[in-house]
Amino acid sequence: MEDISAPPPVAPQPRLHAAALASVLLGGLLFVSWFWISLALLFTGLSALPALGSGLLLIVPWLLLMQGAVRIERRRAIAVHGISVILPSRRRSRRIGVGGWIHDRWLELGSSAFWRGALHHHVAMFVAGLFFTLFVSLLWLGWSAGDIALRHGPLQVGGIDLSRWMLGIIATTLVLLAALALVLGALADRGLARLLISGSEDDLREQVAELAERRQGAVDAAAQERLRIERDLHDGVQPRLVSLAMTLGMAKLAIRTDPDRAADLVDQAHAESKAVMTDLRQLARGIHPAVLTDRGLDAALSALAARSRIPVELEVELAGSGAPRLDREREAVAYFVVSEALTNVAKHSGASRASVRVSQSPAALQVRIQDDGRGGATVRRDGLSTGLAGLTDRVRATGGRLEVISPAEGGTVLDARLPLLPLAVGQLRDARTDPAARTAHTADATQATQATQATQADAPPPAASPAGPDTQEALR
Repeated sequence: MEDISAPPPVAPQPRLHAAALASVLLGGLLFVSWFWISLALLFTGLSALPALGSGLLLIVPWLLLMQGAVRIERRRAIAVHGISVILPSRRRSRRIGVGGWIHDRWLELGSSAFWRGALHHHVAMFVAGLFFTLFVSLLWLGWSAGDIALRHGPLQVGGIDLSRWMLGIIATTLVLLAALALVLGALADRGLARLLISGSEDDLREQVAELAERRQGAVDAAAQERLRIERDLHDGVQPRLVSLAMTLGMAKLAIRTDPDRAADLVDQAHAESKAVMTDLRQLARGIHPAVLTDRGLDAALSALAARSRIPVELEVELAGSGAPRLDREREAVAYFVVSEALTNVAKHSGASRASVRVSQSPAALQVRIQDDGRGGATVRRDGLSTGLAGLTDRVRATGGRLEVISPAEGGTVLDARLPLLPLAVGQLRDARTDPAARTAHTADATQATQATQATQADAPPPAASPAGPDTQEALR
């Protein structure tokens, strides 16, 4: 899986400003300290690898530190230089626990973006160290020349008499050159960031590969859903329709010879038709429930919890009333994750209770379902038990991640993280922080409601059913 959280739009920054100059000074301080420590860890670890791999004790911590340093360098390039960095998609392991964490680190080490970032980290420190050394040297010389001019007066160097004014001019020139060195260091740091971490064709190819994987997840989820609908129709609705047709056929044959029996058969067919309608409603709810469209995710989850055969503790923390609703895809995925999880809990776990927690942050929608039943649940793709596999594919299609934690000693936790779209994140942030945006959103919704009511009032009344109240009574 991938972490595809898109970076926010980068505001343009001037080439030179205080933060860029301060970044050179900080890079110089890192050059005289961390730069040499990092190289010592790396080369000492590499040289110790032949000694039964003992060098891994130094290389592994160095790699972990570099992963953090690369992320910091990317954020620094965005914040300090205003560079639009193409953040490559981070490949995520589908495993859980410590093994999944180790696999995540390994996948990150296999990306070219990581090694370019590590190279940039060291080259940037080296270049900043050079300009920092030049800056400090020129500044010290200028300070010394100014001090001599003010405190000791004229100076003779190699037979050349330097007056106070000449020493002052030399001091000023050296200070200006020191400032120029700092400026050149900031421009060099910006150029290195553009060259090494602003993104490349490799990053774009990684993003294309991630989109292809997400598309495959959507295809797999659609295939699982199609198989489920086919199975429900074949095993549920179709036999009932066959039974209904046979009952009506027997009633047709007996209507003249045995009217009482024919009436009983018609009653049975009527009851069977209502049962078929109930099955079709359940099937339609499994495709996309109407309550989710009409009233939103909170109400739909409340309905699921109310229908559950075991007690469910539900906690939903979504955006406020002034913020926009989640998009249709993520609402549907969150709903089906909870629906399938509660179905599995009721059928297979033997749990006495379950809890559902859904929370929305500016970046993602988090869904967590937990029960106290039997453990051992796994994602299987053998064609026999496809519930969790279908949920995994649904979540993967949104760029998210589903973790199943189900130890053998009991208890199961499903943890799904659905990243929000960048536009939705921006709208959510605006709605939370800008009261005017909330007022405008509410006013637009009110106007849309009034327009809909006016249209319904002007529209002609619906035509009556040809069968009239008799058909309605029969449907009851």
